[in-house]
Amino acid sequence: MKKKVFLILLALTIIGAAAACKTFVEAAKSNDSTKVAQSEEVSAESEYEALTIKTDWDSMADVIFTDEGMTINGEGCTDEDGVLYITEGGEYTLTGTSTACSIVVNTDENVKLVLNGVDLTSVNGPVIYGQQVKNLYIELADGTTNTLTDSESYATDSSTGEEIGKGTISSEDDIIILGTGTLNVYGNHGHGIVSDDKLYIEDGIINITTTATDGLHANDLISIDGGTISIDAASDIMESEDALIINNGTIIGTSQDEGIESKNTISINGGSIDISVTDDGLNATTSIEINDGTINIETDTGDGIDCNGNYEGCITINGGYVYVKGGNSPEGAIDADNASAIINGGKVIAIGDVNSPISEESQQVSIIYGSFNANENITITDSEGNTVFEYTPEVSGSTMIISAAELVEGETYTIYANGSQQETVTADSTVVDAGGSASGMGGMQGGKGGRFGGQGMLNEQTPDGQMQNQGSRPDFQENQQ
Repeated sequence: MKKKVFLILLALTIIGAAAACKTFVEAAKSNDSTKVAQSEEVSAESEYEALTIKTDWDSMADVIFTDEGMTINGEGCTDEDGVLYITEGGEYTLTGTSTACSIVVNTDENVKLVLNGVDLTSVNGPVIYGQQVKNLYIELADGTTNTLTDSESYATDSSTGEEIGKGTISSEDDIIILGTGTLNVYGNHGHGIVSDDKLYIEDGIINITTTATDGLHANDLISIDGGTISIDAASDIMESEDALIINNGTIIGTSQDEGIESKNTISINGGSIDISVTDDGLNATTSIEINDGTINIETDTGDGIDCNGNYEGCITINGGYVYVKGGNSPEGAIDADNASAIINGGKVIAIGDVNSPISEESQQVSIIYGSFNANENITITDSEGNTVFEYTPEVSGSTMIISAAELVEGETYTIYANGSQQETVTADSTVVDAGGSASGMGGMQGGKGGRFGGQGMLNEQTPDGQMQNQGSRPDFQENQQ
């Protein structure tokens, strides 16, 4: 074990907690920690591998926090001047309440923290800090509510001048969150939950409020595989510096900046996403691929789905239910920069002023419909008069992109607004011009948009078993014979 280096950074007097945590601890960091069972590099060219969850744990200690101090029953950790300092791998169960507490993990082994009904507040940085750990597991005990709150300012490393930690839960290595309990995270200074490597959320009810930065943040990968995640963020709802993958779970979020952002790729393979943001809803540098799931995006001044890959198909929709309201000109619902988006499947409705072209290489028909008014019932019928689409938007707009499997090449369609015939078009290709605009690219700023939504014939079960709700999504009906 490396020699521990303790830095006494702050000496604080806490009213009513004279014996509580008063210092934060930093240890020398190892550079040879073994990583989780995951591909070495997660990028647009590499294949994502599912996480292998460790299940065999040695029970090390039960720790009870109070404002008078902590009680440790077990081994592998010590009370270092009021900081719980963990130096051996294994499972640690945490309970109790403290208004001045921090936890530091420094070991080459795997560590699991079981949050069993804690309410912990830090006075000079993160509440949980993985200075060094093979993988940091955080399990939310069934039936418990756990609350973690960071401080408004962070202590700094005297040798580098850098702040110690980057969020309420902060780790230099991988974080894996699981369990069926509830976790409330308040970020007063940094991110809500942040990993310098990979961040996996497997389960749990997670509520994050940040007043400064992102809700979730990771350098290498964010992977959402389950759970219910609610985020109110001052900056991004979640941001990965590399790949971001959503396989399952429910994400509900608001942001004063962007929604779900990746500096490389976004892949959505399932789950439910319902976000309302100021800037872009989905934003990626290289590519965005949607294969399944239910996605509802509303943005005030940005693009609903925005990718800077600048090649045909950098935005590709293969499946799922996708509903997007982008900003007013020069923004839009779908922005693939100077390239075309591809829609191969799924049910898509996208509202926005300036949109990228939909590629005719798409395998599913898209109708680019023109101007429409708020509360105006939009209906599309086939040549036999069967209704294949019906939707009532809550906002007015200049373009509505509509795509669904019920729209087929060679068929003639008539579009009605409040029962009045507007357009009759024939799907001679997979991209049908019906008066809308899908030939430009979104800009950097846009006007204030209204709330996206509408009323259709809903309460339809989605592929992940959830029910559509709130009367805010269109209905695509099967052709009636």
